[in-house]
Amino acid sequence: MEKRRTGLKIAALTAALAAMMIVAGCGQDEDEKIYLDEIKAEDYVKLPEYKGLHVVQALPEVTDEYRDAYINYYLSLNPPEGAKEGDTVNIDYVGTLDGVAFEGGTAAGQNLTLGSGQFIEGFEEGLIGAKAGDVVDLNLTFPENYRSTEMAGKSVVFTVTVNTVMAAEPQELTDEYVKGLDNGCSTVEEYKQYAYDLLMEDAEVSYEKAIENSLVNMLMESCEFTKEPPQAMVEGYTSMLKENLTAEAANYGLTLEQFISVGFGTDAETFAQEIQEQAKQYARQYIMLQAIADREGLNVTDEDVDKEIEELTAENGGDMSVEEIKEEIDNRRYKEYMMSQKVMEMLRENAVVSAE
Repeated sequence: MEKRRTGLKIAALTAALAAMMIVAGCGQDEDEKIYLDEIKAEDYVKLPEYKGLHVVQALPEVTDEYRDAYINYYLSLNPPEGAKEGDTVNIDYVGTLDGVAFEGGTAAGQNLTLGSGQFIEGFEEGLIGAKAGDVVDLNLTFPENYRSTEMAGKSVVFTVTVNTVMAAEPQELTDEYVKGLDNGCSTVEEYKQYAYDLLMEDAEVSYEKAIENSLVNMLMESCEFTKEPPQAMVEGYTSMLKENLTAEAANYGLTLEQFISVGFGTDAETFAQEIQEQAKQYARQYIMLQAIADREGLNVTDEDVDKEIEELTAENGGDMSVEEIKEEIDNRRYKEYMMSQKVMEMLRENAVVSAE
């Protein structure tokens, strides 16, 4: 289990590093950026009492039913024989007419049960036998009586990427099946304990995260923000959020506008306003955390950053060297991230947590 804990830590730190790299490479010019070390945080916020906060949070729990559902999920996931009728595939697809994507013909992360008749004739049939990772081109023709007169009778190509296949009937859980897994288990009972341990560890991580979120929310509600965050700081977080979303959209082969429409069901202008407000909240939150750090002496030095990067590099097997990471990240922004972690640890240590 220690290996998994290390993996979780690496994943979390790598995600944080990625976020900091995006900030470093976002649309703002260097002379337009504003960092927390350039402002006096307490000029922007009046802090409430932040020690001894009471948080009610149910203890982490893993039931037998939840464990069995987890096991059955993997027994059903990506059957070796590929998709068959009745199975559910998760797909991304792009429909083109004469080589040009047509309106309403693109989607990402769609679940489709083969044989359900949800799509035009030939679409579902063309995915029989497909496996996770397959990319399938379906040459199809819309029916003459199709509801969209613009597409009725037109010949199109759907390029479909199969993300996962979920079998309608899971494989049987046997010792032989367990031995084929790369987890060190050789019997069904060992595998059930292994699954329980994984789920409990995840539940404990979620438990701690929920406590941290509650602490931040309580403080944000209790703080009095006396000044608006610097606009350049808000713009920095806005750029970071947009860069993250643009990268995620690209993973699905979509533009940011398409991703917003498909994934969030709104238009670009409305979503831009939501992003701006979210960025302002991030700025306020970091200013609040910085004010606490200043009061408690929890600020981060360059040596602290170097030490953490060295530890991360060692744990991560040396995929990137210390020097390569230092060249990629925005050092001052990463110090802000580390400061926030220090403050959250202090708040958690001083919080009073009960199950009811």
